[in-house]
Amino acid sequence: MAETWDEAQLIADGFERVYVELEWYDGPRVGLADIGGKPHYFDGYGHYFGDEADEYRVWPAGEAAVQREREQWAIFVRWNQRREARTVTPKRS
Repeated sequence: MAETWDEAQLIADGFERVYVELEWYDGPRVGLADIGGKPHYFDGYGHYFGDEADEYRVWPAGEAAVQREREQWAIFVRWNQRREARTVTPKRS
């Protein structure tokens, strides 16, 4: 069974908020997360070897970018819920 985590406790333990994960492959590769308490985009790069630490490029993201990414994610979640419930199907041309 999956565990649920208390966000306040995770932050107290030194973790930071992840707003969206845009790409995932054996862990987060691209997304938007807090770094030092401020939102940044991150992009994993290089070769991913199991025993080596992952490296990421990071750059600041403004509040407008955070809101845009969260809105885009919410749209996807609503669509995916309908798709999984089979209440929406892809349009065919």
